[in-house]
Amino acid sequence: MIRHWTTLAALVLELRPQLERAVVVECYRTSSDEIGVHIETPYGAMQLMHAMSRPIQSVYVQRANPPQRRQRMFPQLALSQVETIAIADANRIISLLLGQWELVIVAVPGARSNCILLEKASRVLVDAARFDPSMRVGMQWEPPPPHLPSPLECPNEWTVLEVLQRSTLLLAQPYAQAWCRTRNERGDTLWGKLSAEERHRIIASARAFRDELIERPRPVIARSPTGQELFLLGCVPDGWQWQDVASVEEGICRRVRALYHQWALDRAKQQLERRIRSELGRIEAAIEALAGDQEGIEAAPLFEQWGNLLVVSCDRHRRGLTSIECTDWDGLVYEVPLDPTLTVLGNAERYFAKARKLRRAAMIAEQRLPLLQQRADTLRTALDTLALAQTAAQVESLARELFPAAEEPSERRVPDQRAGRFRRVALPQGYVLLLGKDARSNDELTFQIAKPHDVWLHARGVEGAHGIIPLPSRQLPPPSVIEQAAAIVAYYSAARGSSYVPVSWTQRKYLRKPKKSGAGAVDLLREWVVFAEPLNPSSHSEAER
Repeated sequence: MIRHWTTLAALVLELRPQLERAVVVECYRTSSDEIGVHIETPYGAMQLMHAMSRPIQSVYVQRANPPQRRQRMFPQLALSQVETIAIADANRIISLLLGQWELVIVAVPGARSNCILLEKASRVLVDAARFDPSMRVGMQWEPPPPHLPSPLECPNEWTVLEVLQRSTLLLAQPYAQAWCRTRNERGDTLWGKLSAEERHRIIASARAFRDELIERPRPVIARSPTGQELFLLGCVPDGWQWQDVASVEEGICRRVRALYHQWALDRAKQQLERRIRSELGRIEAAIEALAGDQEGIEAAPLFEQWGNLLVVSCDRHRRGLTSIECTDWDGLVYEVPLDPTLTVLGNAERYFAKARKLRRAAMIAEQRLPLLQQRADTLRTALDTLALAQTAAQVESLARELFPAAEEPSERRVPDQRAGRFRRVALPQGYVLLLGKDARSNDELTFQIAKPHDVWLHARGVEGAHGIIPLPSRQLPPPSVIEQAAAIVAYYSAARGSSYVPVSWTQRKYLRKPKKSGAGAVDLLREWVVFAEPLNPSSHSEAER
């Protein structure tokens, strides 16, 4: 529940003492449409990140340097001192007060999500991070209204639990159920059956309970018996397993990482499902065509009989006839259709060819149909198995089983005169990772050595080595190979000491060299992100330097 207001409020309260005497260095936008605020605190660098799009759509903190490639925004805020950080009551709007400026993070999921710079004295809009045609520089900005009713405005047919969850009290289901247990209240009581005094008592008690959660959280990662995972500030439901985390910030980061992993898993499942359904559709069409070929064999004897009658016809050398009457040995008369552009004898050869074609097609159908039907059954079973897959490794194993590689990936040789300028690390399944050693070798590796379909990796938000996985074909490596390569790339970056590092990866064809830029600079037209723990390749496999 990293998108819930109570979680953001607890994060803001936890960050407030850390931001004393802190300075905003810059604000920026990343290639994945995240807004970042680089803050230098007495405890080190901090990136306050606002992910406006899926899969996160929330605010989280990253303890690392800002991305090397970023679009700087709000230059007015450079070197502004942070006075305080606050969050609006029952609304996902976070404010950073910075002298004469106020940076407002509208963390409402969807189109209203934004980051806005206001002039503190007059509350006049100065700039916005997301284009909104309703906003103009110089206009008076008003926060979006809360989309939830106040408790006293809730319908009478709602239950107490629904009021706690769906009103501005903003107690999520685990918290609302915990409040009912600790206060001995029935959650199924209709709101309309309570007196005004009872309603006010419940509202006051629920607000106090919520404030206690925010001010004295016991952050945990909780998992339900069905596998659902949530980040909670306490109040773990009965029957759930949980693991304590050190802080709200760490718990949110762990959920961000889990969401990225789930997003990557869902993406891998969707890709494999599309591939399975595409082949299954082709097989079903082929089965239908072969079944038609088997039915067509019934016409072959007739065509052969017509051909034999035409061969012995006395008019076999005539041309221009559309049909001819022939009598067989039993005295039966047949009217045989003819192609007028051919002689009668030519038509006989045409009927013999048709009969041979039908018999050959039927023989092929008899051989291929059992194999295709078996393959179709395998693919249908694989769809059921894929729906139950819980990890990327299971998806990858199923993909290898269904679509075995035609050949093992072969390493593309780097020219001898350049080989010493790159690190080389062996990856599973025969793949190889090439790493640059400095900005110049990064540039050379990316724009001279790599081919358009090769995989490119780089630690997101920090300086580090460019990584290239050379591919023998257009088929991407399995997710486990990319994840291990990302862990090694994270190790050869400035975020080596972090517990986990977001690593961008894409294909070389989606990279561009910015004009008038230095060595190693790139622009990403498309990217995917993998969260990886930095991995020293010498502890896992031998790296050739």
